[in-house]
Amino acid sequence: MLINTGVYKPGDKLPSIRSLSNSLNINVNTIKRAFAELENDGVTYSAQGRGIFVSSNPLENAKIKEGVLDEVKTAVTSAKARGVSEQELHTLIEEIYKAGDFND
Repeated sequence: MLINTGVYKPGDKLPSIRSLSNSLNINVNTIKRAFAELENDGVTYSAQGRGIFVSSNPLENAKIKEGVLDEVKTAVTSAKARGVSEQELHTLIEEIYKAGDFND
């Protein structure tokens, strides 16, 4: 989320795993898994001995967009099966985009 909102920009160094674990009171292994997933998705990269940095154009990563679209497809399919109309979905999407997004 902090990358999406622009708090961390391409090339910025992220806090260390240990400092995040301490400040957020989250297990170190959980932080490591989250960082590994971000790196696997191309959002971040590791520089040996220097830390973890935000990749250039992390939000343009096709792999991330593909995953998100798969999640949306699953949600829309589920909504349709439960009787949510196409118009209701359009209205919801319009409301979300009018409220603003993290990329503005």
